[in-house]
Amino acid sequence: FMFSGQGSQYVNMGRELYETDAVFRAQLDHCAERLVPDLGLDLRTLLYPPEQDSAAAAEKLSHTACTQPALFSVEYALAQWWMAHGVAPSAMIGHSIGEYAAACLAGVLSVEDGLHLSALRGRLMGEMPSGSMLSVAAAGTLSLPTDLALAAINGPEQCVVSGPTDAIQKFARELEKQAVPCRVLHTSHAFHSAMMDPMLESFRAHLATISLHAPKIPYISNVTGTWITAAEATDPGYWTKHLRNTVRYSEGLAELFRDPARVFLEVGPGQALTSLTRQHPGKPKSSKVVSSMRHPQEQVSDAAFLLNTTGQLWIAGLSIDWNA
Repeated sequence: FMFSGQGSQYVNMGRELYETDAVFRAQLDHCAERLVPDLGLDLRTLLYPPEQDSAAAAEKLSHTACTQPALFSVEYALAQWWMAHGVAPSAMIGHSIGEYAAACLAGVLSVEDGLHLSALRGRLMGEMPSGSMLSVAAAGTLSLPTDLALAAINGPEQCVVSGPTDAIQKFARELEKQAVPCRVLHTSHAFHSAMMDPMLESFRAHLATISLHAPKIPYISNVTGTWITAAEATDPGYWTKHLRNTVRYSEGLAELFRDPARVFLEVGPGQALTSLTRQHPGKPKSSKVVSSMRHPQEQVSDAAFLLNTTGQLWIAGLSIDWNA
């Protein structure tokens, strides 16, 4: 299971599933109800608004304080849907906030703590000064000005740089002069950079009050780019570093590719991780990569999309619980 990160969210993600599928609806209802005290609103009003309210809902959903718990909730509900139909993960990887869904499925966090932490993390991040992020077609070894940070390494020639908006714009102009392709991402803040430092202590203090357990399902750490250890998963300091350090997604994929028989399933909205996995030069030819949800621009039935993916997993050799 691959759990999508921030930027993948969109209004109406999984709406048809919510309206027609009892398993998905029950899980998402549970998450939305538990989040009311943290968010001060019902998440479902942002996810599945009446048509005339969708622009306002999209604007609100783009606020980090709502984005992170929304992604966690949809990913958790979708993972429960897959498991109810006989598809369970042998390994997992998440991108930034996506690692919280992996940790929850692995038993590191309870779903209630996962919801609360994703809301708290989003709220604290949203209170930080605004900044920008830049996607760059270059290796993670590129040299950066001191006021910028390497936020993510998504592929051998694909990274994300983060920091103050004026510094990002200046760096983008320099890259353009060198003919290095880059584009500014639609984010409100400079995640995984020094601009997050003021929130680290309060986040760490809160983590210390939460019960963390050793993982029961192996998953890849964004911090190290390899398998999470029980010591890391249960250390509040790890989750604080996870918020601040570079997301080593490309290294994590390389570790997963060591088993050429793996099937990769993106569990979350959109297809960002499906694309990163397919494009990675280390991907074995035999590895199947599929996604659970349509791209927001695709006008297709959510249920048909999910069932088509189920069929592709079956063709790839997975056993499906057809009775379910």
